Amino acid sequence: MAKEQVKGDEKEKQEYVKVPDMVGLWKEMYFAAEESWANTTKELITTQNFVNLLDRMRDQYLSYHKVTEQNLDKYFKVNPIPSKKDISRVAELVIGLEDKIDDLDSQFSENITSIAASLIKLVEFQTVVKEEMQMLRKEMQALDKRLNSLEKMVKSSAAPAKTSRAEKAAPAAKSSKSKKASEKPETRQPE
Repeated sequence: MAKEQVKGDEKEKQEYVKVPDMVGLWKEMYFAAEESWANTTKELITTQNFVNLLDRMRDQYLSYHKVTEQNLDKYFKVNPIPSKKDISRVAELVIGLEDKIDDLDSQFSENITSIAASLIKLVEFQTVVKEEMQMLRKEMQALDKRLNSLEKMVKSSAAPAKTSRAEKAAPAAKSSKSKKASEKPETRQPE
């Protein structure tokens, strides 16, 4: 039985149809036709007719593009829908505005920094001036005390001197008056 099964399997294998390898066939066909297609394409591209055809296609495309752009511009002028040009113009304006704001910000920060530095210097100068003013006040007070003490000394020494001078001047005045009284009877002669 085992022999019969082996023979039956061999018969079944022979009865199956072999399917050809499609990828292999496609590769053979591709490589066989590649050179002929390449030569044909080169010949077509190098002809003047092909170049003229490309020129005409380009001109037609450019004229179509121009007409389409003009129609769209007319449409957008009539309808309030922003075009790419409008959006790009607004974008340029926004970028310019951002640049100006950045410049203002940097200038503002520089100005604030310089003002702060100036204020710090001013405060330091004011503290120095305040200290000098306090020193001058102390010196003025010391000078006032000295002048007051000198004034008191002068007054105290001048008060006895004034009384003695007044006393000295009073008898002299009396004596000069008495001399003048005694001399009055004499007549003066003009010189």
